[in-house]
Amino acid sequence: LGREKISQQYVPSDEDVPAVFEIQKYNGPRNRRSEPHGEGRAKLVNGYRYEGFFRNGLPHGKGRFALNDGFRYEGRWRKGQKHGMGRMYYPDCSWYEGEFRKDLRHGCGIYHYPNGASYEGNWFGDKRHGVGLYTYAKENIKLRGTWMEDVARGPAEVLFEGSRFHGYWDVESPRGPGCFSFGAEIMVKGKFYCDAKEGSEEKTLVWQPEAIEKYEYAKLPLEPLPLPVEESDVSATSSSEEEECASVVESLASTIVIDDE
Repeated sequence: LGREKISQQYVPSDEDVPAVFEIQKYNGPRNRRSEPHGEGRAKLVNGYRYEGFFRNGLPHGKGRFALNDGFRYEGRWRKGQKHGMGRMYYPDCSWYEGEFRKDLRHGCGIYHYPNGASYEGNWFGDKRHGVGLYTYAKENIKLRGTWMEDVARGPAEVLFEGSRFHGYWDVESPRGPGCFSFGAEIMVKGKFYCDAKEGSEEKTLVWQPEAIEKYEYAKLPLEPLPLPVEESDVSATSSSEEEECASVVESLASTIVIDDE
């Protein structure tokens, strides 16, 4: 599930930010110290280009930033770092739209993979972390679950065409007890387990049905739960910003092995 690589980029430390934004050529207003201050355009020593608002020599407010290697960012800045709402484009044709905090994807946002899949939900420190919705590219299948440091694990809900699976997810596939529901009529309880044939390392995901019951919402397994985070890190759009104004599920329905015993 979602094992496709998520695009990354160099994130400078707070101390390195001024060096990254060393200006070669600038067109726009300046402050009393002759630093860019206000709305302007700049070409940096490293070849990057920035167009937008500055404060005391650094991007601050709304601006656009283009890198020579295909990276492009449009959105909010704070003291030379991406901070607040923005959109980041990557060289592999993937892109992210949502909250940033100190140059990292942090808060709520949606990441679009090059193959057409997407993840929409919580981020923490540039990683998927919290409740999210992963939409597969090839099938009309969606996984709503809890991510911990980029890995899906815990209560989950898989949405198929006309049915849903409620249960638990462990890294790449469902595990343990769960149930399939079909509309608001019936639900099939059972469990998932991995079965390995003797003498083979290959494992098969097996669904073992145990009971068919009338649909009751109260009997469904736990829904995905948000993860606790430090209060100061809950959102990238803090008051300072306001001042500026994977493959397993795709084939699950067709390749699952049913144990009738």
